[in-house]
Parts: sequence; structure tokens; C-alpha cells
Amino acid sequence: MQFFSSISKIIAYLAISAVLATAGISVLTAPAHAANITVSPPKFEFDAVEKGGRITGTITITNGDAEPLVLIPSVADFTAQGEAGKPAFIEGDDTSAFSLSSWITLPAEAITVPANEKLEVPFSVTVPENAEAGGHFGTIFFSPVVQAEGNIAVQQKVGVLLLVRVSGEVRETGEVSIFKSYPADIDAETVHEAKSRLFFSEFPVTLAVRFTNTGNVHIKPVGTITLKNTFGNELARVGEETTVTDNGAITGSKLVDYLPVNDRQGNVLPNSSRVFLSSWQGYGSLVLNEQGDREIDWRGTGFGRYTATLSLSYGDTTLPAQTIHFWIIPWMIILPSLAGLIILILLILFWRKYSRERLKQQLREELEAEQNISNDPIDHEYT
Repeated sequence: MQFFSSISKIIAYLAISAVLATAGISVLTAPAHAANITVSPPKFEFDAVEKGGRITGTITITNGDAEPLVLIPSVADFTAQGEAGKPAFIEGDDTSAFSLSSWITLPAEAITVPANEKLEVPFSVTVPENAEAGGHFGTIFFSPVVQAEGNIAVQQKVGVLLLVRVSGEVRETGEVSIFKSYPADIDAETVHEAKSRLFFSEFPVTLAVRFTNTGNVHIKPVGTITLKNTFGNELARVGEETTVTDNGAITGSKLVDYLPVNDRQGNVLPNSSRVFLSSWQGYGSLVLNEQGDREIDWRGTGFGRYTATLSLSYGDTTLPAQTIHFWIIPWMIILPSLAGLIILILLILFWRKYSRERLKQQLREELEAEQNISNDPIDHEYT
């Protein structure tokens, strides 16, 4: 026991599995030679947990390697880092009002997962009587380790997120601080300081929604952006919506008549902002790829003034709709056509001028010919 305890103290974060990304928070992927291990579900969300209460859950670990894996469990808190949904993990004692790791109980200091098999690992969370109401956030990590010649090597860390809402004076409040249009290469981290764009020459157009959580509990804002053209007609087949389970696992996607906002069910932590990017890539249609799977093919050209209306809600709250406008002017198509039209107009004008001059010259020649005839002497023959 003491041996594994000392091991856990020297384990450093070398990487974090992409499994956590499905929980709506971006993380680093594992090293190239990491163990073939996955955990599910990617996150747990527990609502309305009473102070002094106890909750339990089970994590399923899958070992895809041909050898057994020894895993060292560990816990950490996490907070929001930046505005792209990336977490900052905090190990050790944390006095934050949103801390959770010290409440987590794991069954053992080390577990072994047989080769090519699954293992269910139970855990529990005991909420203290003096816990602060609102959101508390932690992570359970599993670190595969190998021992060779007395040295211990860490291959990776995989884990699940825990989001617990403690009952009491919960403040679930938030607002949309930015809703604007941007070029396709905009980054979520720079939206708050970037300059929006009104005119575009082609698809895609990125619409950014920045949501600020002003409460003391995590919020999951979800919504849609509907698009209308210059004539006020609502556009169809403009978005791709990801379908996920309650635990954040992605199950597929579908073609929809709007741009989804936060369709991956990401959370916004208290006292932080998060940016959700929705890309309008054109008009979609379902096609079969070479493997026989259905996928969305984006085509079409935008032209004119468009109206985007944001409808967003969280919990039982629906925020007032917000509307913006932007233009798509396909200059690469218009300029050659305009140049051709100008050349055609010039040719028509030149031809009309040339035709008038030619007609004038012809009339002039006819008049001169008539005058010459009238001035010629007439010979009379008398008999």
C-alpha cells in the first residue's frame, strides 16, 4: 500500500486521454505509445445532492492491450482555463469553493485490468455537512504504469469528469456577452478581443456565441441559430447537429435547418465565460461515401444580406432572442461576370456608334449620288 502511495506522488501529467473531450471539455491526447485503455462514461453529473449526502457511481475501464494493466487511481479538481472549454487540473489540497476531489472515495490504491477485458470500478462522493451550495468539480484519473529494472514509467492518464450540484442557495444565472459573425479561422480563445466581420466573399461563415456564467453552479446553455435570406425566407439544410448521450458520449450527427449552439452539451463553470462556435458551411445534402456510409456534402454559394437569430436557454431559463446581420458577396464570381458585362456593354455601344456612322455615311453617299444625277446635262435628240 505504501509503495503505491509513493508511486502516486511522483506521477506527473504527461498527457490526458481524448476521452475527456467528449465531456465537452478539450484536453490533451495520450502519447503515441500509450496503453490502449478507455474509460466510460466520460463524465458524471449529479444534481440536487443534499449536504451530508452520499452518491455512488461505476466507471467501466476497457483494456485493449494483450497484457494486463496495473492502474493507479488518483483524483484532482478542475477549473475553467480560457474560453475554449479547456480544463485546468489541480492536484493536492484545494480550498476553492468549487473543490470536489477531497470528497471522492476510491476502492483501492491500485487495480489490475486483465488483457482485452473490462473492469468496473465503483466510487463514491460524500458531501460534507458544511459544503457550499452550488457546483463542485473533480476528476478521477487512472494511470497505467509499467516497472522495468526498478524504474516506474507513466504512459498516460485517462479519466472521467465529475460535476456535482449541492443543494442550497444555488444561483443559476448567465448571459450572452457576444453574438457576432467572424471569418472561418477565428479561435474561441480570441473571440472576446477579435474584430467581427460584416462582409464575406464565400462560405464558411462562423457565428460565435460567448456565454458568461455569473452564478455559482455549472450551466449548460444550448440553442439554435436560424438564418434568413434577403427576402426574409428561413433557410433549410444549413447545419450539422451532433447527437450525444446524457453522459456526453457522441453517437452521431444529423442535418438540420439551423446552426446548433453547444450541441455537444458542454458546461460553463461558475465565474467563467465560454465561446461556442457555429459554422455555416453552405447547404448540405446526404451522400454515400466510398465506404458506403452516409455523410453530409456542403455546396452552394451565398449572396446577399442574411439575418441570424440566436435562441438560447439553460435550465428553466430562456434568454431573449438576439439578431445580427451579415453579407455574403461572392466577389470571385461577381468580378469576372461584371468585367464581362462591362465589356459586352462597351461592345454594344461601339457597335451602335459604328452602325450609326455607317448609316450616316450610306445616306450621305446616296444624297450625293442623287445630286450628281440631277446636275448631269440631258441630251435631247430632235427628229
